[in-house]
Amino acid sequence: MDPLTWLLIPMATGMMASLWGCVVSRRRRTNDWAHVQRYDRLRAALARAAS
Repeated sequence: MDPLTWLLIPMATGMMASLWGCVVSRRRRTNDWAHVQRYDRLRAALARAAS
C-alpha cells in the first residue's frame, strides 16, 4: 500500500492543478475590435493634442 500512496500524491497534484486551471481561466472576449478601434481613436486624439 505504501508504494501506491507515493503514486497517489503526483496524481492528486496533477488533478488539482488541472481543476485550478479550469477555475481561474479567463473567458475570451468576443469583441476585441471595438477596443482596438477605441485605442486608435484615443492615440490619434493624443497625437493631435501633442502637436
